[in-house]
Amino acid sequence: GSFLIGIIFNHLVPEAYALNPNAGYIVVLGFLLQGILEYLSQGVEHGHAHHDDANHSHGKMPWAMYFSLCLHAFIESMPLSSHDHEGHSHHDHAGHVHLTGIETIDSTLLVGLILHKFPVALVLMSMLDAFGVSRAKQWGALIFFGLTPMFGMLIYDSILHSSSSFASALPQYAGGLLIGILLHISTTILFETGDGHRFNRNKMIVTVAGLALAFVVTG
Repeated sequence: GSFLIGIIFNHLVPEAYALNPNAGYIVVLGFLLQGILEYLSQGVEHGHAHHDDANHSHGKMPWAMYFSLCLHAFIESMPLSSHDHEGHSHHDHAGHVHLTGIETIDSTLLVGLILHKFPVALVLMSMLDAFGVSRAKQWGALIFFGLTPMFGMLIYDSILHSSSSFASALPQYAGGLLIGILLHISTTILFETGDGHRFNRNKMIVTVAGLALAFVVTG
């Protein structure tokens, strides 16, 4: 949680306000959107879930939860593709790596999202197993969920390089939504874990370490 917060305020927020001085409105929209997605997914996005075994049918796919997770991953991954498309030089930029078909990948954000998505994938498989979903469907759902970020990046990149009038505005909207979503998730992780939702010495040490790591990565 603290690592994501560090990335948000030291990397994503400055970029968002550089693109749009009124980015705060979009951030709030992303924050509210994440609240809706979390309601549908039962909290899987922040590494654990709150569900009532009596309220689901055994063997049936929890489509609302799964759709919200895929939509969440789709939106989160869009800003991974660099929005700097003025020109097509081939030299490396700090904090970005090159992939075929996509100009650059924001490596700082990529690290944060990988650390965030790994426990989500584990909880997703655990939830599907608890719902009695067959093993084949579990793996199929996991594979599609894993591919969703790539779909988001490719669609985002194709819009950026299109003649659409929305292309120039897309980075500020996608970036603002991402900040709001990650802010909701990171604060939930930070304050909901642990007994009584309280800070203790170990949690404070981990929080400071996460922030320090984020500042090193984004520095």
